[in-house]
Amino acid sequence: MLPLLAAVLTACGGSGAKEDPPAACAETGPYACKTGETEPLYPFQWALNYAASYFKGFPDAFGNGLDLNVEPVHRQGIKGQGVNVLVLDIGTDLHNEDLAPNADFSMSWNFLTETNDPYPDLTHPSAAHGTVVAGIIAGAQNGKGVMGIAPLATLGGANFISKSDGIFDAYGGAPWSSKAHVFNASYGSDTLAAPYESDVASSKTVAVRGLKKLRDGKGAVFLKAAGNSFSPGLCGLDAAYFDCTNPANDISNLEPNIITVAALNAKGSASSYSSAGSVVWVTGMGGEFGSNGNYGEGAGNDQDGPTIFSTDLRGCIYGYSRTGAHTPFLRGQTARNGQPDNADCDYAYMNGTSAATPTLAGVAALVLSANPALTWRDVRDIFRASARKVDADYLHHIPFKGDKPFGALLDLATNQPTDRMGSPADIRDGATAFPMDLGWQKNAAGYEYSNWYGFGVPDTAKAVALALEYKDNPGLSRSGDVQMPAFRPVAYWQLDDLSEDFDEDELEGAAVRIGPFPYRRITSLGKFEGSRQTVDQLQIRLSGEGVCLGSLGIAARSPAGTVSLLKLPNDHFKADGWDTFRQYTLGSYAFHGETAEGSWEFFAIASNSDTQITVIDTDDDGEPRKRLSEPCPSKNGDGSDRDFRFVAEARIVAQ
Repeated sequence: MLPLLAAVLTACGGSGAKEDPPAACAETGPYACKTGETEPLYPFQWALNYAASYFKGFPDAFGNGLDLNVEPVHRQGIKGQGVNVLVLDIGTDLHNEDLAPNADFSMSWNFLTETNDPYPDLTHPSAAHGTVVAGIIAGAQNGKGVMGIAPLATLGGANFISKSDGIFDAYGGAPWSSKAHVFNASYGSDTLAAPYESDVASSKTVAVRGLKKLRDGKGAVFLKAAGNSFSPGLCGLDAAYFDCTNPANDISNLEPNIITVAALNAKGSASSYSSAGSVVWVTGMGGEFGSNGNYGEGAGNDQDGPTIFSTDLRGCIYGYSRTGAHTPFLRGQTARNGQPDNADCDYAYMNGTSAATPTLAGVAALVLSANPALTWRDVRDIFRASARKVDADYLHHIPFKGDKPFGALLDLATNQPTDRMGSPADIRDGATAFPMDLGWQKNAAGYEYSNWYGFGVPDTAKAVALALEYKDNPGLSRSGDVQMPAFRPVAYWQLDDLSEDFDEDELEGAAVRIGPFPYRRITSLGKFEGSRQTVDQLQIRLSGEGVCLGSLGIAARSPAGTVSLLKLPNDHFKADGWDTFRQYTLGSYAFHGETAEGSWEFFAIASNSDTQITVIDTDDDGEPRKRLSEPCPSKNGDGSDRDFRFVAEARIVAQ
């Protein structure tokens, strides 16, 4: 990520077969109903065909994984026909030989040159980023290079990241962007505590909600990268036990019409960098770092392995594939069967949730190609319903360089993981340790959810079958919007007694707590009565003065007993000593589909704010450095308790 998808499909035609396709095929032409085996670099595209991948010969970096199961759909002749996909990025080289056949310059824009060619600014260090994204989605099937997941979708691009103040134009407000059916956003900002207003005060929120008006009111499908922040550097730990940031810190990911995407590697587990959090909806394919071997197949260490192959900026001077790159393929030096793989450096590979997101943008294009009448909610529901549970026991695994499992309890006094495994039952008032992750949980609606994977990895064949089922039974479709009520008070805490002129009506229903902020323990924030509705997402909004945000975690328990960790303490906010925030909001899909009726309970998980940690970040020159976190003490210099004010509000976004 850059800062800022019932009937069983019937196969028709074999992969790369020369015989004429049967009459049932939905596609015509020389590649009708053929899989990507027609493309020379297809053996490296494990996300499309895992079983026949080149990488299966390298068990240290590959094995026990899965693909997106796109081939049954491609054999049906469904390849994204009729679907417009817009890549919002740094820019896109739509002239690449594998992108040009699908390029639509009338659905493109260059914010810097004010022309319809979105070629990137080559001075940007990630100038090739958008070109790789585009190829993952819709690289053409033409006997050259790679094949996209939706090789007959129409592609547009815009260098939105180069001028992000053009958000309304980019998000469907301009003639060129209003043509898009699917948007890919492999960017974001997960380090802020930006205010989130229920009355739609921010331009970003207005623009995101405006996406629902596109496609003649059916709404555009908008996929966004979760982030690449699962790293110990800003948490002060030697191993990455949890995400040091939170995808919800990008307020766009709080909007229900945004599909937030995490990343899976070729070994069937979360990519080592993939951000985790309770607003993740599903998981795509991102791989690891591809640092070693000819094609990125070398294991290197426990956090390496193959990535996602795609198109690149043309030529060997600019882009990820260039003279001096770190593997022979990226330098244009590899060959198989006497034929060069990448002699002109027009192809590359890339990792990140930036790569995972377009894998699912491609799946969304296939789903809409099968049934263009689907609404944005339908596509999101189909992604959830088709998702596969992966890495079922990850909670008991131990991270690279770690010695405790991911699901261990963390001591709130020492700020260190313990040897004891945690569980949802450990989230209770008065506890002095909390589970760093809860793993896969089945909620009362019967849906399994994980902060690492959301609802799982979509199965494309199942997703398209569901789309066709909606086509046969339009009553399944949901055309109405979700319901987003105003936030309601849950808790009001401060050090000293309330003043006589305090307006208690403003906090009607809130649990008032007087006294020092309860660091080093879990404390019940209060309860919230839900009405007879079905949950889409739970949101809690926080405001504080004199409260150490980096030492504060938040959890919630539904009336049915499902527990979700919405924010962990000891995250990146501790590194900079954040102690003031306003309307900072968190969300959770762990309760999706449950009834909202009954008593919800919220918990503050507060660690030891008085200890400083050693964090790793970068200096003004971009070089790595170690430093102590900024102090955020619980007491004043004279030993007295620090004055503070803390407010929590919540709401149920209903289906």
